Parts: sequence; C-alpha cells; structure tokens
Amino acid sequence: MTSPSASPSARPLDGKRIVITRPEGQSAALHEALEGLGAVVLEIPLIDVEYTADPEVLDDVWSGMGQFDWIIFTSANGVRGFFERFFETFNDIRGIGLSRIACVGNATAGAVREFRLNVDLLPDEATAEALARELIAGEDLAHLRVLIVTGNRNAETLAKTLEGKAHAIVQTLMVYATMENDVGQLDATETFRRQGADAIVFASASAVDAFVAQAKVLTPVKTARHPKAVAIGPSTASALREHGIPVTAQADNPSPEALAEAVVRAVG
Repeated sequence: MTSPSASPSARPLDGKRIVITRPEGQSAALHEALEGLGAVVLEIPLIDVEYTADPEVLDDVWSGMGQFDWIIFTSANGVRGFFERFFETFNDIRGIGLSRIACVGNATAGAVREFRLNVDLLPDEATAEALARELIAGEDLAHLRVLIVTGNRNAETLAKTLEGKAHAIVQTLMVYATMENDVGQLDATETFRRQGADAIVFASASAVDAFVAQAKVLTPVKTARHPKAVAIGPSTASALREHGIPVTAQADNPSPEALAEAVVRAVG
C-alpha cells in the first residue's frame, strides 16, 4: 500500500475528492488505501447492517447442522452474521459437519477462510446466477440439502433455481438486515452537495439503491464536481446501470487495494 509520504508520481489521486459509501465501521482499509494515494476521502455510509435472525429458523438450522451437503454464503456480511450466531450455540467449528461451502465473490470467500475453512466452489463471476450454474453443472443436486445464508435484500433467484432446476432441498437462513441510512444531515453530505467529488465508490447494490432513493440530498450543485461511479463488482455495476448511472470503472476484485486502483483508473 502506498504511504501518504510517497512521491507525487506515486500519488495519482492528489487533489481528488473520493466518496465511499460502505456501512460505518467497514471503510477503514479503503479509506487508508485512498488517502495513501493522495485522495481526500468523504465517508457517506448510505446503508447500515444489523445482524439479526429469526430464533425459530435458527433453532431449525442448528438442529440440522452436520446434515447439509452444501452451505452457500452470498456475502461477507452473511458469513459474519452466521458465525456470530453459530458460536453462541456451538463451541467448535466442527459443528458445521462435513458440509461443502460455496461463496458468491472473493470477499465472501475471504471471510470464510478467516475461520480456517476451505471454499469448495467459487465461480469466477461473482453472482448468484453463476454460482447456481456451476453448482448444477458440477453434480446431481436432487434431494441434496442446501443451506443458503443471506440477508434481507438478496434476491430469491438462487433458492428458486436450485429447487426448480436441480430439485435440491433448500433452506434459507437470513442472518442480517441491510437498511438505508438517512445521510441528509451529515457534514460529509453537505460537503458533497456544495463541492461534489471526483468519484464515488459503491460496494453493494443496496448502497446504489440508497443513493438513488436519497438523490434529493445527494445531488451536487451545478458548479460542483460531478463524480464518476466506481463499482466493487459485477452485481453492483449492474445495479448502477439499471438506475441509469454510467460505470466508469469496476474493481478487479473486492479488496481495498483493487477498489483504490479502480478509482485511479476512473479519475487518476
């Protein structure tokens, strides 16, 4: 990572104002990476994540742990929420049994590996659709038990595909809720309205939706800099395009360094 004391040639974001939109407490590494490249960083946390789960559904899942053939994680927040609750009931990681693990995206896989667990399936394309295709192509899933660990805003496409096309026995466990933050009164929002920015970084489709929903308070004045959009991956890029927002750059992977590099490509 480039340090703030690096030479000007190594600081391609000098004088650039960059907005990051991740939930509060999840932006430190990206903030540091961007500042190391010379950027002035504004944090506008468009969404908040609350780790929550239905107690009855949790009890049902825990009673069947060790019997799932596959556990699918659709996000890093899902991994965190799952294991936070898992270790309230189990005191040994071996409580998950011999389940194989599939993940949507490198960030999700990285969160799983933090628990010293291997990831058995990680499609190149970080979408639920790609994971479903590869899972179905890899083996006969008929009557296999699949647990999908997800959040409140994730599409039901994955479960429907595995049930409908592959005839798997699918159970869904929601372990977190993504909620829109009211950012209208933040100092960073006021700065963004008055001065704009060179780029705004989106790390989820939920953040894109929240940005559009609060467009009235997040639109820079005409004389301000109007930012270019940078996406963490294909799902977020797709959400931006669906809302008519051009995607200037997309990160090669979801790491803070790759996101910072994407910002450089967009505005450097």
